[in-house]
Amino acid sequence: MKRFFAAALVALLASVGSAAPQNRAAGADQRILTHRQQAVLIKGFIEKRFDTLLPRLMREAGIDMWIIVSREYNDDPVFRSMAPLTTYSSRRRTILVFVLETGGPQETANAVLSPPDPGRVAEVNSATLPPRLRVQRYSVGRFDYDGLFKVVPTPNDGQWDGLRKLVAGRNPRVIGINTSETFNHADGLTANEKDNLMKALGSDFAPRVKSAEKLAVNWLDVKLPEEADIYRHVMRVAHQIIREAFSNEVIVPGVTTTEDVVWWMRQRVAEMGHGGWFHPSITVSRKGFPDGVPGKDPIIQRGDMLHTDFGIVYVGFSTDTQHLAYVLQPGETDAPQGLKDGLKAANRLQDLTMQFAKVGGSGNEALATARKQAMAEGLVPSIYCHPIGYHGHGAGSPIGMTDYQQGVPVRGDYPFSADSWHSIELNATHKVREWADQPVRFALEEDAFLFSTGWQWVLERQTEFHLIK
Repeated sequence: MKRFFAAALVALLASVGSAAPQNRAAGADQRILTHRQQAVLIKGFIEKRFDTLLPRLMREAGIDMWIIVSREYNDDPVFRSMAPLTTYSSRRRTILVFVLETGGPQETANAVLSPPDPGRVAEVNSATLPPRLRVQRYSVGRFDYDGLFKVVPTPNDGQWDGLRKLVAGRNPRVIGINTSETFNHADGLTANEKDNLMKALGSDFAPRVKSAEKLAVNWLDVKLPEEADIYRHVMRVAHQIIREAFSNEVIVPGVTTTEDVVWWMRQRVAEMGHGGWFHPSITVSRKGFPDGVPGKDPIIQRGDMLHTDFGIVYVGFSTDTQHLAYVLQPGETDAPQGLKDGLKAANRLQDLTMQFAKVGGSGNEALATARKQAMAEGLVPSIYCHPIGYHGHGAGSPIGMTDYQQGVPVRGDYPFSADSWHSIELNATHKVREWADQPVRFALEEDAFLFSTGWQWVLERQTEFHLIK
């Protein structure tokens, strides 16, 4: 399977990695991966993450058994990142168990971990672990999820007993469960299931339970290089839909309303076979209306600056993009210089935000230093970046929020991880001289990779307006 996945990935990336599609006539739809092709990629990503990433993350979190419990249509947020495309929701009750194993290749798949040393702190000490790590993965119940898990066969009403026997056989030192006050992504264990879980573990193992917050967050936050490769393709599709929406194929000035464009974008996503995680938006900035154009669904006019906030879900990944467009007046070939200066100011704020956000640093540190430098340069900044990937608003450290420009409590102090993905979302307010120095909000959002070597845009960022004739 691993060799097949590697070959499939190379072939698929070759087919989708060509020049970005320009319009429907250029055959953009033909480059979209079928669900069958996506299924191969997604399962391959999951297997490789289990084999190469999860052992390290469990060791770093000090957890040698991770138990994730979901119920049908009430999934733990982590579950989706571990499930194949053929799974729409967890089946009945799903109990996934991950066991960190250490040692040489002579260990069998069912080897039992050594019993804990009574004189040792109940944590996995990474300094004393041998370098060879692997994780055995189990599903207690009836479903193996396309072979990703070894089934511990139990009927629905016997799952807790089956879990108890598995735990006793593995004798873990530290058991991680998904409970968290701070991160919603790491708080997927419901109150009822936690009660049942603790009863099943009993007095022998319940004291070994701790929150798996760090493990759950880092599992969702850190990505593989192969996932970054395919995410570029996903982003090309998102950018293509925005280009189509901000064109005369969709917009007729003086006729088309903002809601017309919104629903066109949503329908286009559906027709291409993708999902969405929020409803698109189109807003208008217009000369003479500093407080916004009145009306819920204004007609788009010449001379308007348009803004979209748009995202898709494709190959299991979410995107989040905000771009700007300008509707040309008769005789114009470009946007007014004042609008271009506002876009340039927002680009500068992007630069500063990424300059001060570094691996190992925190979102609050990046927010404070970027805002300070931006204001020193005369910008009027608002910064509200977030992690992205398996969820639109992903797990990890935010850089501000719209209502937390002085720092995000607790979550904003979480350190940035290498190989994480982030939406650089912000706005700069700029006075447009052609609009009688009217203050205009220039909001941009572009997704970027944070590698150990620094930042890299997933694709190019917007530095010029989409122009609508």
